Amino acid sequence: MNFYSFTNPLLLHVLNLQPHPGNVLILEDGRLGLLDYGLMGRLSSKDRQTIAETIVALSEKDKARTAEIYRDNGYTASFRGSSEDLDDSVMHRFASFHFDKIDLSPLTLDNGETVDLMELMKSTKEGTVPAFVEEGRRLGGLLMGVNAQAARPISLAAEWRPIAKKALQKK
Repeated sequence: MNFYSFTNPLLLHVLNLQPHPGNVLILEDGRLGLLDYGLMGRLSSKDRQTIAETIVALSEKDKARTAEIYRDNGYTASFRGSSEDLDDSVMHRFASFHFDKIDLSPLTLDNGETVDLMELMKSTKEGTVPAFVEEGRRLGGLLMGVNAQAARPISLAAEWRPIAKKALQKK
């Protein structure tokens, strides 16, 4: 069995897509270790930059910027059957589910209306999902799930922000 220390995908363009509890351990020096690199992903330079920009926007709670990044990179979805672009708040919440944290609180739309999260989930249909979103939500969901199981909720965007900033400086 091969063992590799965890390195952030934003710096290497490579990511482990299976960091479930059976594949995660803590090394004696406190570093995180990942086992089983059977399911790997490779980020293009564009996807790497897009993810880094998304993480920074999420960590700054910038709904408009987060929505702009998703729209500009091809993410589409409809809410309540509307053909209009998704509300910035909806796009931001979905991006948060993919790259930040699990937030089950009601959502306040840009027009001031409050929407229950279950209604949001039932009334939204994804159209186009770019690869960076698909891989991000798989990895983010697994990491958020591991932390939730350990009773240690986490903001991935807050943790990854310094790495994302460094990745954006290297472009």
